[in-house]
Amino acid sequence: MSGALLLAGVLLGPAEPSLPDGNSLVRELARKQRHWEEVLDSYTYDVEVLREELEKDGRVAKRRIRAYEVFYVKGRPVWRLVRDEGQPLDADRQAKVDRAVKEKVDAINEGRSAAELAGVRLSAILERYDFRAVERESLDGRPAIVLDFSPRPGSRPLEHDNVLRVLAGRVWVDEAEREVVRAEIRNTAGVKVLLGLGASVSTVSATFEFRKVGDTVWLPVREETQASGRVMLLKTFRTRVVLSYDHFRRFQVQAEEKVH
Repeated sequence: MSGALLLAGVLLGPAEPSLPDGNSLVRELARKQRHWEEVLDSYTYDVEVLREELEKDGRVAKRRIRAYEVFYVKGRPVWRLVRDEGQPLDADRQAKVDRAVKEKVDAINEGRSAAELAGVRLSAILERYDFRAVERESLDGRPAIVLDFSPRPGSRPLEHDNVLRVLAGRVWVDEAEREVVRAEIRNTAGVKVLLGLGASVSTVSATFEFRKVGDTVWLPVREETQASGRVMLLKTFRTRVVLSYDHFRRFQVQAEEKVH
């Protein structure tokens, strides 16, 4: 009998380790994510923003590409437009943009800014949901733990919590480094958005991708969001927005250290 068990063990190979508890893993991730968000505040980087308006069949009706330099002041992101449709801004327009950026920076430093409040960060979102480890996958040649998540009941003191509580999705975690490498989000119910136009969003989905920069920190590399709905119950909209991050540089008082 023992021989049969030994043979079975050889044929089947070593047992795969059990999956971790999803919420325990996410508590660990949230602590690390807060650290990386603080690290990100010390970087400046480039973001290309592609915005598309889509037809009902998914064809692109209108598109626009803009490029920004992003830096942080007291933990708040400031976006500086540098290219529009692939072309650098002319001197007059760039000067106007730079004056507006300076006004924002001064307002933040002087505590006068209400418009530059930090948005909802991934660490806060991670704590908003119930997570369940469902499987392992190979992602970019590395083993990843896959977590499905759904919102915890009740409301939370988070900006846009009316949106967060109707979202669900999936997160991929690098098993060796315990870092989020990919996240997918979708809505489970419609959302009313107060934009002064009575907009309602019927479907929304988003994908976030992260990678290790400089062999030390994990930073965002790509975000894609698609949404559809109506404005004033009349006009429908379908949009796709892609943010591509690149050229991370550590921001210092005297110089910027490039990180590849």
